[in-house]
Amino acid sequence: MLTNTKKKTLIIGGGIAGPALALFLKRAGIDAEIYEARTSSEGFSLTLSCNGLAVLQELGLDHAVLSEGSAVSKWKMSNGKGRHLGGGVLAGGGLKSVFIKRVPLGNIISEEAERQGIPIIRGKKLEDIRMTSEGGAVASFQDGTSAAGDYLIGCDGVHSRTRQIIEPGFQGASFTGLINSGGYTSGVQVPCEPETIHFIFCKRGFFGYHVSPSGFIYWFTNWPTAKEPARDASRGITDEERKRMMLEVYQDDQPFIRKIIEGAETTFPFFSSYALPKQPASWHKGPIALVGDAAHAISPSSGQGASMALEDAAVLAKCLRDFSDAEQAYATYERLRRERTAKMYEVGRHGDSGKHVTGPFKQWFRDLTTPVFLKLFANPKASDWMYSYRVDWNSKVSGYH
Repeated sequence: MLTNTKKKTLIIGGGIAGPALALFLKRAGIDAEIYEARTSSEGFSLTLSCNGLAVLQELGLDHAVLSEGSAVSKWKMSNGKGRHLGGGVLAGGGLKSVFIKRVPLGNIISEEAERQGIPIIRGKKLEDIRMTSEGGAVASFQDGTSAAGDYLIGCDGVHSRTRQIIEPGFQGASFTGLINSGGYTSGVQVPCEPETIHFIFCKRGFFGYHVSPSGFIYWFTNWPTAKEPARDASRGITDEERKRMMLEVYQDDQPFIRKIIEGAETTFPFFSSYALPKQPASWHKGPIALVGDAAHAISPSSGQGASMALEDAAVLAKCLRDFSDAEQAYATYERLRRERTAKMYEVGRHGDSGKHVTGPFKQWFRDLTTPVFLKLFANPKASDWMYSYRVDWNSKVSGYH
């Protein structure tokens, strides 16, 4: 394998993929520095699918993640009146998935990166990128500082500034039509099964929850809206006001949903979902490349956003390890990842579609056809491509031709 001990990578974004990429690059003999716009960690909760957990297993972080979160291995779906519609698996390749708070998940990875001597510089919002005559990149930040490296990787999310710079004409992220919230609740008894996420198609919204072995409830909700809200539309809404608004959404559904909302110790500020219906024409330009949502943002309905970003990180690091030429490494990385991530986008898009169904007849038809669809496309054999995928770190990457 090729070694690149003198190469340095600037990673834009210190969420989940950025620190994981830095750890893999260190294994590959490539130095990395992480530049994060935020000064403190933010986020709510997510399902880290078993294929994403497998990437962290390679880094030796899977036990810490499972200890922090709650293991899940299956899901069940019903409607707001309690009618069972079907279910499926959330496990594969010998691993379970995990429901976890986003901030602790990110901290587990970033703290390991810092423990291994990888710098994470916070409060650095990317302003521009300049490519040098030597083939490297210089990142300039809004605070007037700059940094130079041989490679620059944008792990800066669905509204990626890195992507805007390398493809200015790209249309960018699209609003999925869904508003999101959620929260954490303890001390409320609700119908549940071990290691299960429960999904409920309700009259006006979609509700999901998971109960940990200790009785701690992770829950989330989405509901459709015709018009995209302004970015700061929910600013100033108090926790009690959010609860009241969500209770109105679920006033005609099973009572335990309202008990979860009423009993929440924490609720999440309302936020909008965004995705990239079309991926950029290229995920790279010169010494610059994109990872995760910056390249292929998919709906949270897929349950795979974080896992796709982690897979990207491992594959990209392998390519940079095995090819000294950045163009060949990036092109190979994109070839290996584009089809899978595009397929995963369709999973998320289909998941969103059922949440937009309004009106009694359409909801009746959805509830009638969903069990048939789930038997055909959500059985363990049909979903194996999703959950059993593994990045073999020790194998050499095949070249791009």
